Amino acid sequence: MKLFKKGQGATEYLLMLAAVLVIVAIAVYYVTSTGPSAIITGTAVKSGDNINFTPSNTMVPATIAQADWEYAVYRGATVIKDWTLGTTVGRDLNRGIPVPLAAAGSQVADLVKIRYKGNSYDVATVATA
Repeated sequence: MKLFKKGQGATEYLLMLAAVLVIVAIAVYYVTSTGPSAIITGTAVKSGDNINFTPSNTMVPATIAQADWEYAVYRGATVIKDWTLGTTVGRDLNRGIPVPLAAAGSQVADLVKIRYKGNSYDVATVATA
């Protein structure tokens, strides 16, 4: 009597399934572990032609170098102050320390945005002092 191979057994199918599950688990881990690169929020107060932006005490990272960030001010979809480098301000962003942002023509309720590492964050709505 001759033995014929009719196909793969259950063991081979289980090994292939295990390999697929490992690849899927690695992909899910990679996607879920990459969160936002920063958390930037704070308060913005109108002061003449400037807006004094104070980063919150929970800002991540704690300090952002002046060469690494830029700001803009919007009123709805209208740009009031286009993207301006932090080096123009001449200050790093530090938790709890106010930074004056030049924004002639800005008003209460305008939106301050900060761009850091390619991401744009809506950080504060301008309020009165």
